[in-house]
Amino acid sequence: MSKLSVITLSGGTEDRGLMYGSILRERIRETWVFYRDKVFLNSPLRTEEIRTRALSLADLVTAFNPAYTLEMDAIAEGAGVEPWQIYALNARTEILNAPVAECTSLYFQESMILGQTWDWLRELEELMIILKYEDVEGRNIVTLTEPGMLAKVGMNDCGLGVCLNILISEHPLDGVPVHIVLRAILECGTLDEAKDVITRSGYGKSSHILVGDASGRCHSVEFSGGQSAVVESTDGNLVHTNHCLNPDVSSKLIPSTVERLAQARAGLAGCEHFDLDTMLRILLDDEQGPLAVQASYRPEEVLGGLEVGTCATVVMDLQKHEFLVSKGPGSSPEFLSIEV
Repeated sequence: MSKLSVITLSGGTEDRGLMYGSILRERIRETWVFYRDKVFLNSPLRTEEIRTRALSLADLVTAFNPAYTLEMDAIAEGAGVEPWQIYALNARTEILNAPVAECTSLYFQESMILGQTWDWLRELEELMIILKYEDVEGRNIVTLTEPGMLAKVGMNDCGLGVCLNILISEHPLDGVPVHIVLRAILECGTLDEAKDVITRSGYGKSSHILVGDASGRCHSVEFSGGQSAVVESTDGNLVHTNHCLNPDVSSKLIPSTVERLAQARAGLAGCEHFDLDTMLRILLDDEQGPLAVQASYRPEEVLGGLEVGTCATVVMDLQKHEFLVSKGPGSSPEFLSIEV
C-alpha cells in the first residue's frame, strides 16, 4: 500500500488550479479515465450525456461562485484534459445518483471531535489525495479528496470541519454539486457562515452535510431533491449514515444503512466519555460483517460489480487543529497526522 499523497497549493485562483493540475497531471488523467470507462459508462449514461450534464452543473457553479469555475478550468489546463471532464469529476455524485450505501459520520460535542469513514470504489484508495490549501480567502484548508475535485472531507485553521454522507434519493440531482459546497464551507470562518453557504447553495443534491466547530457547535442538514431538514442532536452527539433521518425529506433507503446506523449508535450506548478513543472505536469497527462501519470491499451490482468499501477514515480534532487520516479498511490502520 502506497503512502497518501499530500499536495500543498498556493497562489491566486488560477495559479492554484494550474499548480494542482500540473502536479497531479497523471493522477487526474487516470482518475478521469477510470470514471469514464468503468463508472459512468457502466451507468445508463453515454459520453455526450455526461458532457451535457457536467456543463449544465458547471453553469450552476459559476452562478454560485465563478472563482470555482476558473479554478477548475485551470486544473484542466494543467492536467491536459477538457474542462468539462474536471466539471464531471466534481459533479460525479449528481451525475451518477447511484443508490450505494457509503460512509458513516459522527460528531462529539464533549470533545469537539468530528470524523467519518469514506466508503467508495476500491480504485480510489490508491488515487485519493490530501490537499493543503494555503491562504484561500484567508483560510488554510486541509481536505481529503479525489484527483481533480476541489474538496471533500476537511477542516480549516479556524477549527471548522465538514463531513459528508451521500443519501439514497429518488429525486433528480440538478443543484450546485455537493463537493463544490464542501469547498465553500471550508472557506468559512464560523459555523454561522457555513450555515449561510449551505442555504445559499440551494436544493438539488442528495446529501447529508455535517459541520462542526471548536466551540462545541454543529450543524447537520439533509437534502434530497427539493427538500431539506436540519437534524438535531439530543445528547451532544450526532451519528449519520446514508438515509434521511427525517422521512419527510426522503423515505428511500436500503437496509444496510439503517443497520449500520443502529450499530454505530449501539457502540455509543453507555459510554462515559466521548473522546478520540471512542471515535476510533466506532469508526474502526470491522467485526460486524456487512453491518461494520469499517467496510471490507464487496462487489456493488449497481456499479457493474465494482468493489466498494472503506477507502479512508478521517478524524478531526477541531480544538487541537489536527487532521488524522488512514487508508483502506481495517481495524488497526496507520494514521497520518496533519496540523491545520
